[in-house]
Amino acid sequence: MTEQETIKQPNLIVFSKQNFSATQKDIMTLAISRLDEGKIQKDLFQNQLITVTAKMLSEISQKDYIRLKTECKSLNTKQIEISDDANESFCFIVPFPMVEYKKGIITLTMLAPVAQQFLELKTKYTEIYIRESLSLDTFTKKRLYELLSSYKNRNINVWNVYDKELIELLDATKSYKSRPKQFENEIITSCVDAINQLTSLRVKYTREKVERGVWLTTFVVENKQPKAAIKKFNPAALDEKSARCLEWLKKLGVNAKYHQKIIENCQPEFWKWMNSNKDNLKEGKFKSPAAVLVVHLGLVEPKID
Repeated sequence: MTEQETIKQPNLIVFSKQNFSATQKDIMTLAISRLDEGKIQKDLFQNQLITVTAKMLSEISQKDYIRLKTECKSLNTKQIEISDDANESFCFIVPFPMVEYKKGIITLTMLAPVAQQFLELKTKYTEIYIRESLSLDTFTKKRLYELLSSYKNRNINVWNVYDKELIELLDATKSYKSRPKQFENEIITSCVDAINQLTSLRVKYTREKVERGVWLTTFVVENKQPKAAIKKFNPAALDEKSARCLEWLKKLGVNAKYHQKIIENCQPEFWKWMNSNKDNLKEGKFKSPAAVLVVHLGLVEPKID
């Protein structure tokens, strides 16, 4: 497969409500991997044409034209829902308003504003290993893998989620209301076992009943990469721009444990934040600029009073 090995999606998209089939999810994953960031101009309306070869879809034989047609016809109507009901806001997105097929090639059209949302590579993103996602055989497993992937590189790698929200995110069509044990056995355990076996994530979870009829699942997500293989941070080897970044981090009082992650993974967003807040920093408007920065970069969760 000639696709790039990983894609990055903003958590806004990752934590949206989706109801794709396993094959449609694979098409979507492959299509996003082929988006060219350089061709998407923020101020110009320019739709994106993306091609995916049918042979890349392991679930469908190239000769199974009728099934492929059915999947693509349904994909053409599927929506992604981004909702914040507490603040009375919502957005419905049809990722691929046009889907065409000819001679083994699926051509998808993505509207420019939608493509921009999928390419929003700021601080909060999910790194998804394409081959790992394709190796999972159901939409539910692919979705949980996608959701859990957003926690693997965070400073806080724990996700607490209530059954009601998790059922919606996984589009568990079967009703599991008042059946928490069945939901755990049929969905959570099955998905986690597959993810642990087939992907680079190591996932553990616990369940607890917080009140009558309300269950909470706590996922702990880690990479299987051994700690010894992690590159050692060497400040003396930094280029000029990275060295200036390190100087600013020290000046702002950012804890040393965040220095490597910011310099290697968050530096573009760090400089944007510095530029946007130069007056605030000069006038001393932040009680703790270091705390504001690490929260902005998604390295710690904000405190809610």
